Amino acid sequence: MMKSLIITRVEAIPFSIPLKAVSRWGAHGSRDAAEHVLIRIYTDQGLVGISEGVPRPSIYGETQKSLTHIVDAHFAPMLIGMNAFDRQAIHDKLNSIQWNPTAKGGIDMALHDLVSQGCELPLAVFLGGQLAPLPVSYMLPLGSLDLMLSSAAEMQSKYGINAWKIKAGSDPILDIERVKELRQAMGESAFIFIDANQMYSPEVAIRTINVMAEYGLQMVEEPVAVSLGRQRKHVADHIPVPILGDDSLFSLADARREVDAGAVGVMGLKTPRTGIWESSKIVHLAEAYGMPCWMGSQGVSQIGTLASVHFAVGFAKLFTVPADLGNYVKQFDDLNSAPIEMRDGCIYLPATPGVGVVINEDKLQRYRND
Repeated sequence: MMKSLIITRVEAIPFSIPLKAVSRWGAHGSRDAAEHVLIRIYTDQGLVGISEGVPRPSIYGETQKSLTHIVDAHFAPMLIGMNAFDRQAIHDKLNSIQWNPTAKGGIDMALHDLVSQGCELPLAVFLGGQLAPLPVSYMLPLGSLDLMLSSAAEMQSKYGINAWKIKAGSDPILDIERVKELRQAMGESAFIFIDANQMYSPEVAIRTINVMAEYGLQMVEEPVAVSLGRQRKHVADHIPVPILGDDSLFSLADARREVDAGAVGVMGLKTPRTGIWESSKIVHLAEAYGMPCWMGSQGVSQIGTLASVHFAVGFAKLFTVPADLGNYVKQFDDLNSAPIEMRDGCIYLPATPGVGVVINEDKLQRYRND
């Protein structure tokens, strides 16, 4: 095991890979390409840590250009010359600049890819877990009921998935119909939850979710606005399924606030925004409260997907809800040249040190947009 990995260079390369169809969320969010940033941390021992920065302007305020700039102009100079194993010292430096969560998350995931390689362990094992398959869900497209059902049938046939996320919030009647139709099509064993993107009012949320529960709804992601404070607990107290926190959980401090308020029943994590370091703290907070965890995707490619799977498998005892990590198949292509193995409704990790990403340099040259 290496005890020292001195950082010699950090690079941030913006890239754009088209999606097979436009992906939409909430009232204003949509994308037609994975416009992300490849982050690589180089060391004096020849090891390279790899990750994916995932800017979401409508959520975090970061753009592809701002993420690339903050890494190149500020974070890279901070890190050069530091030992990659000095993770607390590195985070102290990163946190001298406020916000920029997905830029910091990308740096952190590349750092953990690096240190787990230095220990000659897969990241999941470095975190204390074992290389077990991770059950995943799939986010179904907005559009007609026929499109939703055909997409579910295709994903079940190809990959054995039977856990489904339905985007909701703008039309409660149609949302109920989606849950009902999906339950009838996929059977009683299907895991079904909705993401309302904070769009219901408290009373509409209570009425709608109680009807959905009659069709076996198992969880609801952010039914009402994060800003509503006590009203969030009111909703949680009057529905029979747990609330999954996502937009309310951008940090450890957020997680503590939401748990103390009684506003969430499932802890949602996305490693692209909290990295491995802070995500670990959030998971331990959930463990202290006996709360299950869920891993979201943030629309990542295979690069980010592998890192998120490693994290969830590393803390498998707590991640009891199917992870929303099947969505990389919505891209036309990928920079990772070692394709993810997804079958029987699960993702299977490679037994290689680190995260296991291998960048196809030809594709990187094709899709980079700097």
